[in-house]
Amino acid sequence: MVCHVRTAVLSLVLFAGTALATFGGLDGDTKPVAIVDGKEVAVPAIAMGDPAMVARILKEGKENNQVMQHLKHLTKDIGSRLTGSSRVETANKWCKSQYELWGLSGSHIEEWGTMATRFDRGPCFARIVLRDETKDDKGVVTKVDYKEQRVMEISSQSWTKGTDGLVRGPVIRMPKTDAEYAEVKDKLKGAWILVEAQPAVGQRGVRSRLSTSFEARAAARKKVADGEKLESIAIPERVIFDGVAGFLSTTRDERVWTGAVPGWRERKLEDMAPDVSVVIRMTDYDCINSRLTDGEPVEVEINLEHKLTAGPIPCYNTIAEIKGTEKPDEIVIISAHLDSWDGPGSQGCTDNGTGSSVTLEAARILASVGAKPKRTIRFINWTGEEQGLLGSHAYVAKHKEEILAKVSACFVDDGGTNYEGGLAAAENMVDYLAAATAPINNVFYSEIDKKFLNVNIRNTGKKADSHGSSDHASFNQVGVPGFFWDESGRADYSHGWHTQHDKYELGVEEYLKQSATCAAITAYNLACAPDLLPRVKKEEPAK
Repeated sequence: MVCHVRTAVLSLVLFAGTALATFGGLDGDTKPVAIVDGKEVAVPAIAMGDPAMVARILKEGKENNQVMQHLKHLTKDIGSRLTGSSRVETANKWCKSQYELWGLSGSHIEEWGTMATRFDRGPCFARIVLRDETKDDKGVVTKVDYKEQRVMEISSQSWTKGTDGLVRGPVIRMPKTDAEYAEVKDKLKGAWILVEAQPAVGQRGVRSRLSTSFEARAAARKKVADGEKLESIAIPERVIFDGVAGFLSTTRDERVWTGAVPGWRERKLEDMAPDVSVVIRMTDYDCINSRLTDGEPVEVEINLEHKLTAGPIPCYNTIAEIKGTEKPDEIVIISAHLDSWDGPGSQGCTDNGTGSSVTLEAARILASVGAKPKRTIRFINWTGEEQGLLGSHAYVAKHKEEILAKVSACFVDDGGTNYEGGLAAAENMVDYLAAATAPINNVFYSEIDKKFLNVNIRNTGKKADSHGSSDHASFNQVGVPGFFWDESGRADYSHGWHTQHDKYELGVEEYLKQSATCAAITAYNLACAPDLLPRVKKEEPAK
């Protein structure tokens, strides 16, 4: 690939009494620009960071960026990082050690809560096999072999029991009527039950169905334990009393999504249900269903290595900072969530190894160039985001007084492997954010996209109309500016999101380099700005 050659030359321009760094353009002589609502505008006359330091940050971010090394370690070496799992705790401690290595202050892991049972997913495997019998001259079966027809891509709910080794069994369609049930009842023991494919409903719909089925089976067990007759139990739940191996259902998609059982946080080890429920991709379902329709037997082999450990299990955020030189008690936060879902095959890359690696690299860049911001820049790797922003909610609750008074803003990178392409800003924040992000514009050029990877500040009026379901929302809820970076670029986020495809290879290096450098520049500039970022103005009650 031929790289787009560009030299970022530093010069000083007096703009409304403020020294600004000149970046942008191919010749290094054009004036810096801010981008607001998709249009290039003059950089607002607000004093930001030292231009020479900004130039060093840009140089380090372009020429010595290590974001992919961080991502590789998180995804390939550690792997998926479910909240409360052994791997996410390993990741928490590794991030802490990296911050210490780079010389940041106060690197530590901070407990935000506990869970009743730890869940660690080990290697999982599933395949469709065909039974091959060898018979003697009298027709007696003397040997049985199982030949692999197809390897399946699967998922199963976190905080469930596994298979306790490889389980092979015939596949039987879920009976719908009492007559169908009576016909297959003697064959159900050890069988895998194929659940009829439902209309496509997307990820949350699939998760909801699995949770509903889980709760229905739990309710059925209780009814039987309380003396209710099996005949009164609905067939989809009645089959669990016949010793079935488990259930197979499909997403009606080539993606298999992972979620958790209801009540996962409080569910104790002794209360874990024995049911095994496996989600398979649509083509695997079609293969099985087609053979059954043709009247041919089909068997599957499944091995789910699930380890459940009795708690209480502590859960952590990792925190470190670069102390401010003039106003160390005032803070700019750069953050991302370290946890991920843990379905078989997933390495937790785009959600959210990428954001975590960007946060780490922003810290490394600033430390390596010796940045001395006036305010403290704090770096936080959250966990519990996938289960409802648990880590950030607990952090805000614990440190609410400091956050309300002293946090300028919290930035979250949680949109996948595209680049930090913009921010949604209330109108009174636009100038600050436009000035803070201006140095990144017209610096990172994509030969593939044929454009610069710039940052657009979107004026959303009186309120910052930002994406609402990541850790920045915990700050917005208490009136402190929280920002979810717009992710721009060619990557298909939904392909990897919570699926078996979420692997290291999805990471787009040029985008992540821009993101790490952008996060570092934005944090440094805001940490050197005249004041904290303006808050959203509260609307006066109607008279």
